[in-house]
Amino acid sequence: MSFRKLVPALLLLLACSNMTLAQVAQQPAKNQTQPTYRILKTATTLMEAQQYEAAEEYFNKALLNAKASKNNYHLAQAYEGLGNLYNKTKQQTLAIESYDKAIKLYNSLGYTVIADVLKTLKKNVQGFGELYAGIEIGARGIKLSVIEVKLGNGENDYNLKLDTSINTDAAALSYQSEKETFDAITLLYSILRKRYQVPASRTHIVISSGLKQDLDKYKKVEYFANIIRPRELDPQIKIGYVTVDEEAQLSFKGIVPQVNRLSANQLDVGSGNTKGGYLNAGRAFIPVTFPWGTKSFQRLVESKAQGNQSLEDFRLTAEKLITDSLRRSMVNHFMDKRDFKTRDIVYLSGGIVWSIASLMHPEMIRQNHVELTHQDISRFRDLVYSDYDNLLKPDLNKMMSAEDAAASQANIRRVANTYDQKAMLSGAIWLDELIRQVNTMNPNKKFIFPRFAYVGWISGYIIDKTSKQYTELAVN
Repeated sequence: MSFRKLVPALLLLLACSNMTLAQVAQQPAKNQTQPTYRILKTATTLMEAQQYEAAEEYFNKALLNAKASKNNYHLAQAYEGLGNLYNKTKQQTLAIESYDKAIKLYNSLGYTVIADVLKTLKKNVQGFGELYAGIEIGARGIKLSVIEVKLGNGENDYNLKLDTSINTDAAALSYQSEKETFDAITLLYSILRKRYQVPASRTHIVISSGLKQDLDKYKKVEYFANIIRPRELDPQIKIGYVTVDEEAQLSFKGIVPQVNRLSANQLDVGSGNTKGGYLNAGRAFIPVTFPWGTKSFQRLVESKAQGNQSLEDFRLTAEKLITDSLRRSMVNHFMDKRDFKTRDIVYLSGGIVWSIASLMHPEMIRQNHVELTHQDISRFRDLVYSDYDNLLKPDLNKMMSAEDAAASQANIRRVANTYDQKAMLSGAIWLDELIRQVNTMNPNKKFIFPRFAYVGWISGYIIDKTSKQYTELAVN
């Protein structure tokens, strides 16, 4: 074809192309004709991919569509999405404004669960979390924990606002111990109500598994829960209890950081029992529990005595009990728990572990996590028996500042006031043998003592209740 003949054809093609382009330009953009729910889905996906500018554009387009169609549900979703977006990008004022609009719309539609979640997210943007309180009634004392919960991006944030305790001897099951427990709960409940104004719906009072173990022997759990109940306690608050396996799982959840939950183990050596566990490859919790702890093992040793025991007789009796029967129960219990024995990290907690960390590493008083070795535990066991007085009086001035030394000395005094020499020795003998069995397949484990682990299981209880409060409402 000659160039002269080609020119008219090219002109015709160009004209047709211009007409097509004009028609396309006059048509609405594709995302403007999409259903609003698709635009919202696209916006959410972009936000998760951290494409924040594009996500904001899509949320605003969904907003316009929802207004045009007078669809308040889609309108609420769009405002919720913008609130989350501005929350992620640290635009607090815009986030609060968007959440307020979404909350109002959801409430008007009857979606109160979503509205409540957004109220909590709004508080987080403002720098406030929801306060939860837990009172643990243990065999050796009553502990109060007040925890601030903030809903985070991917994982909730839990801040310990208060932890305090009152030593009692509830396991004695006497009139005096019942009165002491009643008085302690009354005082602690007054503190959390007046100082923190924690509502009844977020206050939990729970009998520990170790104490329940003692109460079960006499079928006195319900009686005890009633006799220690403060008169001014809100009727909405029930005094519950946990089993050993439940407490083990809650301790794991409250103590082990989420990033380590598939690779670490946890053990809590309490006064009445020892409990812990791990998550297997299928994310199922496998409990590790023993009916012996620092005080229950001490009572077992003393029950084998003929009259008053010397410290030497006490040690020999304890070691004989380990050799004759308890070691075999440990071996049998760990026989099908290879994961527990092969993993590299164990989070250790409980009063005896606190004692070991305080006396073997007093210089680490400011550390939230203290790493211990099996040698530390064995050495502590020897020193409690052979050099107890010097163990309680380390020369701290050579290794730390005067302020830190004073804090460490105060901590050591608390240890000495909580456990006498026989209690420390019995706890050390029990723990030393337990770790010996745990280490048979991997002797190079790290043992980590989290300093605030003594509120671990009650923290786990609160975490569990927080997670379930919305799922249960959704099911209902």
